[in-house]
Amino acid sequence: MSFYNRLRFPLFLAVILLALSCRNPFHPPLQEPVDTDPEEVLCRNPRELLENLQLAYSERNINIYKALLSEDFRFELISSEVDQIGTDMTGDGIPDSWWGYDQEVQYTQNLFKEGSSDSVHQPPDELDLRLTIPPETNWESDPELGHEDWWIIPCGFLLRLTFYENNSVLSASGVARFSVKPEGDRWYIAVWRDESNL
Repeated sequence: MSFYNRLRFPLFLAVILLALSCRNPFHPPLQEPVDTDPEEVLCRNPRELLENLQLAYSERNINIYKALLSEDFRFELISSEVDQIGTDMTGDGIPDSWWGYDQEVQYTQNLFKEGSSDSVHQPPDELDLRLTIPPETNWESDPELGHEDWWIIPCGFLLRLTFYENNSVLSASGVARFSVKPEGDRWYIAVWRDESNL
């Protein structure tokens, strides 16, 4: 065997080992979050609508989130939360028990990008909203005049914000009541009533 042939095998082996060392099967590369187009999100029924709400949170996609809300959307608080987190929507200096579409989009955008609706916390590494969507037999018809085709769906929820840097999790849980309504061939969230205690 010539000198060059003996040198070729160790060199070939070194190149193979170097190439394999760049790939770690126990630490796969991180995947970029999928950026779902809101036009592709189907909301053909109330269940699909609420499943897409979870998707909007997990992807932190404000465009999907906005596509789920009706133009006259309202977020409503229980009375015990008004003094704590209520917003003055009427301009009278008194916190109100609700806010509308624009304020909700702003708060949610802050949550998705900043980690909290008031931009106090850093963005979480993971954001997860889990809804316990009950069977249709537990949905309530909306008794309000003009809402004959609306449904009120009470869902248990768990919202988790995970921060890797300090190994912490912020979570909120409770019950949310969603009033959903059809418009054309889609469903929208008209009212999100938070019935959890802070």
